[in-house]
Amino acid sequence: MHKGFVLVAFLGLVVAGYLFITYTSPIPITCVAGEGCKTVQASHFSSFFGIPTPAYGIIYYLALGIFGALWQKNSSKLFNLALTILTSSGLAISIFLSYLEAFVVHAWCSWCVTSAILTVVAFIINWRVVSNHDTHI
Repeated sequence: MHKGFVLVAFLGLVVAGYLFITYTSPIPITCVAGEGCKTVQASHFSSFFGIPTPAYGIIYYLALGIFGALWQKNSSKLFNLALTILTSSGLAISIFLSYLEAFVVHAWCSWCVTSAILTVVAFIINWRVVSNHDTHI
């Protein structure tokens, strides 16, 4: 088990789960700074293919948690490749969504930024693990 991946996955599930609940119920979203979360939630980018964006986050963090729980120092190259694809895809999507917040929606959601930071952390952990810089976080 890799505690770093599991911790990031847990925190990400909390964030994505909260966002999913507020996106799919009448519970109002609470934003740390201003009204950015409400603006992002009201944008047409709050869902893709009719599925709330946080649902994709839940899937990502569940997959990350499973990989983290199954990870071992001697994990196969295929396993590490799949983990690299997962974290790289998560990073690319987070960059894209952050771009949309900054340049299209013109509002920042503190929950979304937190998720993006967690995705960057997962990517960095993965880079360190697959490049053998750190195998015991």
